[in-house]
Amino acid sequence: MKMSILLMIMVIIISSCVSGTRPPGQVVASENNFENGVKQYEKGHIKQAIHQFEKAIEKNPGNFRAYFYLGLCYKQQRIMKTAHKHFQKAIDLNPNDESWVIKVKAEMETAAVGEGKNK
Repeated sequence: MKMSILLMIMVIIISSCVSGTRPPGQVVASENNFENGVKQYEKGHIKQAIHQFEKAIEKNPGNFRAYFYLGLCYKQQRIMKTAHKHFQKAIDLNPNDESWVIKVKAEMETAAVGEGKNK
């Protein structure tokens, strides 16, 4: 429990740094939408997950993890061009984290393979 609280605090701090002048309430709301989106994604409720990730981005446009998950959602729906766009934005917002860039690029590569099946 303590670890979860510490992790949430760290996420909020990092997100607030990325978000620039976003009010703290917006950053917290963005994180709540993000977490709800992850839960929906893990349950296979992709449309609900997309809605939550879009709300997270609306409240905090610097939420690079929400862009990544949006990419995963669209990739799962085989809408590869849109998936690629969101993956690229996830990299653009966090380009200095090498492990992050590698993770996102791996998803981009598999999306590119499925691009012929794009809707």
